[in-house]
Amino acid sequence: MEFEIAIEGPTQAIKELSRLLEGVTLRPGNVPPLEPDSLPLESICIREPSPESVDRRLLALSALIDKVEAEGDLRDCLKLRVRNLAYSEPPSGSEHFLVPFNPIPSLTIQPWSSEHIHRFDEHTIFLDPHNAFGTGKHPTTRLCLEILASLAPTNHCERPFAEWSVLDFGCGTGILAIAALKLGAKEVLGVEIDAQSVKTALKNTRLNRLSQRIQIEQGSWDRVGGAYELILANVVPSVLFRMDDAISSHLKKGGLAVVSGFGENLLEEMTRFFSGMGLIMLNRFSLEGWGALLMTDPS
Repeated sequence: MEFEIAIEGPTQAIKELSRLLEGVTLRPGNVPPLEPDSLPLESICIREPSPESVDRRLLALSALIDKVEAEGDLRDCLKLRVRNLAYSEPPSGSEHFLVPFNPIPSLTIQPWSSEHIHRFDEHTIFLDPHNAFGTGKHPTTRLCLEILASLAPTNHCERPFAEWSVLDFGCGTGILAIAALKLGAKEVLGVEIDAQSVKTALKNTRLNRLSQRIQIEQGSWDRVGGAYELILANVVPSVLFRMDDAISSHLKKGGLAVVSGFGENLLEEMTRFFSGMGLIMLNRFSLEGWGALLMTDPS
């Protein structure tokens, strides 16, 4: 199994990070701007052979990224992505993502096609097959969907699920945001740093006729205001470890947080980290070597 870590950002920041990373194997390369008016971006890539080594590398990178951004007064300018080279979702438009499937028993993922008549119901999520990454087949997404499904029939936060507001931080294609509404939540804010993912999420909300109840914003915690009954964060470990108290500060009293995106080997460390942020662990989950946490804010 091999992993690829890609860091993208402004040229000067990437050069400084490369200097701090001297001695590791890097593959520099130009990447297109996220938006037409963005600064020119560059990227560096690092290969790691195992989940354990990639987690260690991500923790070290997180500290260096913080250092580069602080010294250059460039908040959140470096974006980090992780790809499991041994695992890939179907490529864009792949025939493997043309058949409906059930990531959990109560929900069906239906690839969208204008050639077919689709029946809209609370059990079906329509996704654009030409932007297939984030289909619901990855174990971390399935874990989050399973936890969501287990929460929907119950009343936490002293309020029924139908009255909950939900934050999906790092929403990607919007699948978890859409699922939360399909399972009965009131409204969702999806926040995503990647411009292409934002476009995909917006399209998927339209395909599911949920644009009035899902708000998609490009950015990070700077785009989040207020507090929520439920926060979802299915993102890579380095992003989770850089959150500090962001989740607890945006979670309503008695609210719930679901975090995933990390290897099962990091369950203990993630538990300690979020406990230090004042959150109480309710349950820990694992699936195919990946982990997830369910937490609450007792304050």
